[in-house]
Amino acid sequence: MSKYEAFYEKLFISNIALYSSIRERIKKRVERVIDNPYNNTELLADASGKLNLIGCRSAKIDRNFRILFVICEECRKFAECRFCLCQDFPDKTVVFLTVGPHDKAYAMK
Repeated sequence: MSKYEAFYEKLFISNIALYSSIRERIKKRVERVIDNPYNNTELLADASGKLNLIGCRSAKIDRNFRILFVICEECRKFAECRFCLCQDFPDKTVVFLTVGPHDKAYAMK
C-alpha cells in the first residue's frame, strides 16, 4: 500500500502544542497512520454524544489519548460525514482533525 498525503487542520496543530509531553508519541502515531490509515484504527460509525462523527476514524496514542482523522477515499462514501474536507484533496489523503484526551478529542475541541 502506498503512503498517503497528510493535511493538518488548525485544531490538530494547536492541540499538538498543548501536549508537548507526548508530542513525539503523537508524531510516531501520525506517521503510522500516514503509512496505512486502516491499520489499527477505528471507523466511527455512530454519533458520539451530540457530535456526529460518522466517517471519521480514531487512532489510539495511549489509553486516554486519541487522534481523529478522515481518509478522503473513505469519507466520500459517507453522505453523513460532517467533517469531510476532502473536496480539494486526492483520495490518498488523510486529514488530521484533532488530537487529545478521549473526551476532548471526541468533542472536537
